[in-house]
Amino acid sequence: MYVPEVIHVLPLTTIRRQRTLPVPGRITVELNQRVRPRDVVAEAEVAPHHQFIDVARQLGVDPREVSRHLTRERDELLEKGEVMAGPAGIARRMVRAPGDGRIVAVTDGRVLFEVRSEPLLLKAGMPGEVVATDGMTSVTIETTGALIQGVWGNNRQDFGVMRMIGEGPRDRLLTDQLDTGLRGAILIAGICDHPAPLYQARELALRGLILGGISAELIPVAEKLPYPVVILEGFGSLPISPPVYELLSTSRGREAGVDAYMPGPYDSQRPEVIIPLPVVNPVDLPEDLVPLAPGVRVRVTRAPHQGMVGLVQQILPQAVSYPNGIMARSAVIDLDVFGRTNVPLANLEILQ
Repeated sequence: MYVPEVIHVLPLTTIRRQRTLPVPGRITVELNQRVRPRDVVAEAEVAPHHQFIDVARQLGVDPREVSRHLTRERDELLEKGEVMAGPAGIARRMVRAPGDGRIVAVTDGRVLFEVRSEPLLLKAGMPGEVVATDGMTSVTIETTGALIQGVWGNNRQDFGVMRMIGEGPRDRLLTDQLDTGLRGAILIAGICDHPAPLYQARELALRGLILGGISAELIPVAEKLPYPVVILEGFGSLPISPPVYELLSTSRGREAGVDAYMPGPYDSQRPEVIIPLPVVNPVDLPEDLVPLAPGVRVRVTRAPHQGMVGLVQQILPQAVSYPNGIMARSAVIDLDVFGRTNVPLANLEILQ
């Protein structure tokens, strides 16, 4: 049986997420410890980088005279902006440290400066309990709540209170909808097809933006934004699908974690929204493999019915011919708005 990719849209489930350092470091939490979204769970020192500074040229002196204009000794620690050479000449020129670091060497009028990098801090990203760690690079955190996965993210992460703007899942994000009352919130909107609201939202110090669809031309803009952007449906004028919009609507006002993870071509992890919820009884983990069968809820991933959601009625035994000349294994899907139609199996993803 064909098993398409599973997209989790669950009102309540157990969520386990691994946070991993890119290099070995130090785990700052313990097993069974409760953590908050902005708690640092691991940290690592990043290798310093080196740069040559042409001190002779900046001071306007002979390269052979640079050593006597240095105000700090070799290997002496400097803070960013501190004077490392000068003043010299009538203009009283000075050379300042480009970052926290030290002078490593002086040669031919140039200084080799070692810039210390800021420690890499890994945050929990969601409230929960530490259930596993390897002691050096990774921490696994578990929580319960609603889980909504998307298709694209700009590789940012934050946590805040969700606010919904617009009249429905098809509404476009507009600048006049954004005011100071939304400062620091996670916004939920339908479609974005203009860069102006994205830039204006930056001035509100948003914690995140959740959209159904976004114009492909705006992807370079979204990648540079300081707040996380999660696209739930795809590129273009795609509204948030009804089951997802309903779940988000009933959750507005709650705190949520937005992990706008940017998946690679062979990556199973997806950008997602996690809405922590308390439970009395244990809740199962979501299934990552679900066979395609009658009664399974699916979403269409390509035109002409892209973004529509429906139930599988039948898996057709023979390949179906389509107007574009392609023959493909298909299923009969009862789409919520359109009704029954044949859809290639390769154009379906399961909504669990």
